Amino acid sequence: MTERYVYCNGRANEAATTVGNSKQLSTANTMKPQSVTNRHMNWLIHDLYTRKHFEQCKKLIDRQLAICYDKQYLYYMKGLILREENSPTEAVHCFQQAIALNKKEPENYKELAKTLYSMGKFRNALEVFLKAETLLERPDHEIYHHIGELYYKNFGQLKAGVGEAKEYLKQAISCGKHVESYKILAEIYIEEGDSIKAIEMIENCLQITQDDVSLMTQIGILYLKINEYQRAFEKLLDATATDSKYTNALLALGSILQSKNDIDGALNKYKRIPNLSDESSEVWSNIGLCFFKKQKFIAAISCLKKAVWVSPLNFNALYNLGLVFVTAQQYVSAFQTLAAAISLRPEHAECYMLLGTCLRHLNDPGNAYLSLEKSTMLPDAVKNPLIYLNFALYCYEIGKSDQSVLYLSNFLEMTQHITVHREYIKMADRLNGALAVAASGQIYPATVPESGHTGGLDRTEKDANRMQDENAVNMTGNATVAAVRREDSVEDDGTDGDLP
Repeated sequence: MTERYVYCNGRANEAATTVGNSKQLSTANTMKPQSVTNRHMNWLIHDLYTRKHFEQCKKLIDRQLAICYDKQYLYYMKGLILREENSPTEAVHCFQQAIALNKKEPENYKELAKTLYSMGKFRNALEVFLKAETLLERPDHEIYHHIGELYYKNFGQLKAGVGEAKEYLKQAISCGKHVESYKILAEIYIEEGDSIKAIEMIENCLQITQDDVSLMTQIGILYLKINEYQRAFEKLLDATATDSKYTNALLALGSILQSKNDIDGALNKYKRIPNLSDESSEVWSNIGLCFFKKQKFIAAISCLKKAVWVSPLNFNALYNLGLVFVTAQQYVSAFQTLAAAISLRPEHAECYMLLGTCLRHLNDPGNAYLSLEKSTMLPDAVKNPLIYLNFALYCYEIGKSDQSVLYLSNFLEMTQHITVHREYIKMADRLNGALAVAASGQIYPATVPESGHTGGLDRTEKDANRMQDENAVNMTGNATVAAVRREDSVEDDGTDGDLP
């Protein structure tokens, strides 16, 4: 009887082997080199692996391991199968066996490192990836990518960090366009505040995966940060066209419309968010600001309370709720809410300004003065001229004309560099006129009233009170959603809505 084997790799047809009896078979097996059998089985092992016939593949590998001296490839393939079957410990053992048989093959080290990475042993994985890099004869994207990612996650040596991570990731993308490498580079550039570079990386991602809604949304928000509103709007519209219920894109679009005073359009976007009742604090805070803009204070307070309930440590929600309480003249509630906001951000100047307004109306002029004064001393005060105008008005009200003149001049100087509403300029002019009259001796500003004082005020004092109240209310009433907030990297003034 004769058997003939024909192999798919086309290298050779095995010579016929005559099988007569068991003695002849034994003689033939003894004379034939067994390594040949293994080499010609590699194609079958690989074919079974790619077709995910893992059980058959493992049986063939185990049989070959028992009869063949060239075992590196067999251990390598068995390691791949065990990793696929979620047996990483056994896979590590197989890759170590393969390395012991051939210490100059980078693929063995790479697959061992990938297995260690999947087990969460990041430092060990990095060491093996670095070893694999030293053995490379040609560039390897996976090795460069993983080294860059691990350096970015701070698993490298003390001297290695973000700079080294960027270099390895750039090497990875130089080997070809790979989405994950671009994404990590974009994250690094975002953290560094380089929105232009981050946009470039995400644009490269979108050339590869054109329907990635999260990337469209992310690049839309980045365009907002560099004031490219039209491009931001287009990207976000593309995201909602791909997925009409993608929450982050709808929230970002709503925020843009809100900043443009299209309140109904913004509310329409927010209403399309699925499972709105269970949504995040940022969504409810933005919806509350929409109702606030429409002068629907009860609805605004309800939404902002929902935002605070969802996330009690959300500073923006607390600040906006305090803002609405002040405007609605609910000063006790405003005081409690703003005090909670200040406990989260003790250096927020506008919180102290609003807190001073509350204390003034709660007949606590001493603490009102201290709070308004502190608001002018904080670093954030230079961003908002109205803080100085409010304190100048209050100083005039309580009879401290010299201080009022000083802070009014600070306000007027800031308006040379920061644009403010014309109504505030008119208030400053009226205050300036009142101070000039008081300085000429015709009318003297009132002294500080005692706590609980309910006596009448002369006309000049009433004008000062009216101007201060009007200023505080107008400032809150003009709150918009112009700024974009990203976690821990871009500070906003609290009057703005939130973006994902």
